[in-house]
Amino acid sequence: MPQAGEEGGANNLMDRFSKTLLAAAAESGLATITLSRHMPSLRRSISNDDEVVVLAHCVRPDGQVSGDHLMLLTRNRLVVSKQSKVLNRVRVEIEAAMTELEDVRWAADPQLPGVELAFNAGGDRHRFWIDAAHGKHMWRLDALLAKQFRRPSAAAASLASHARGFA
Repeated sequence: MPQAGEEGGANNLMDRFSKTLLAAAAESGLATITLSRHMPSLRRSISNDDEVVVLAHCVRPDGQVSGDHLMLLTRNRLVVSKQSKVLNRVRVEIEAAMTELEDVRWAADPQLPGVELAFNAGGDRHRFWIDAAHGKHMWRLDALLAKQFRRPSAAAASLASHARGFA
C-alpha cells in the first residue's frame, strides 16, 4: 500500500487548490461551518491547479452588511461569496480574473487591526474590510496583497535596475 507522498498516496488525492485552501483556512482561523457553507459556490469558480493566496471573512465597510462575505484570492482569480442573513443562501457576489481587476488599493490599519481592500471589477467599485485577529495577521495580509498586486513588469524592473547601475 502506498504511503502519503508516494505514487497514489494521500497527497496525490488532493489538487493544488485543495492543498492551498486548507493552509489558507487554517491561517485565517475561519470557522469550519462557514467554509463548508461557502465552499461549493467558491469551488465552481476556481480551477484545480490554481493556488489560494488569501481566504478571509470580510464585510463591506460602506454599510452593505446584509450578509456574511467570504473572500478567496488565488493567483489567477478573486471570488467573493455572500451568505444572506434571512435565507442563509450562499451565492457568488464577485468573480473576476486578476487581469479584470483595476485600481486595486488596500490599507492596513494597526489600530483595529485589519485591512481595507478596494478594487474595480465589472465596472463597479468594491470595498471590503478584512478583520485580522492580531497585528501579525494584519501585516501578513498586507504582504500577501502586496505580492499579488504589485508585480512590476519586466520593462519596469529592467528600467529600475538600469537606473540603480545594475545593468
